[in-house]
Amino acid sequence: MTFELVKGSGNSVMSTVRIDSHNANADVWWCEGKQEWHWCLVWEDGCPYGTHMHNGIAPSKAQARADITKTIIFVEDNWPRPEYFENNA
Repeated sequence: MTFELVKGSGNSVMSTVRIDSHNANADVWWCEGKQEWHWCLVWEDGCPYGTHMHNGIAPSKAQARADITKTIIFVEDNWPRPEYFENNA
């Protein structure tokens, strides 16, 4: 299942990346074998080899969607500052 990505963030300074449906895809799915929700966000920064993936596991579909939203806001607020790379090592 895909859904419309969140646009904008609380960034007080102009971000160098905007995650939207043109450069990103978000997915949430139920894993029957593990009995848990999985989510994945893949986005492009426009540079060669600039594909980034974030993923996680959540106890509910609502929490998985919230985690994707938090990730989008984090990326927009921190790309390409060192904080982005420190928290994604």
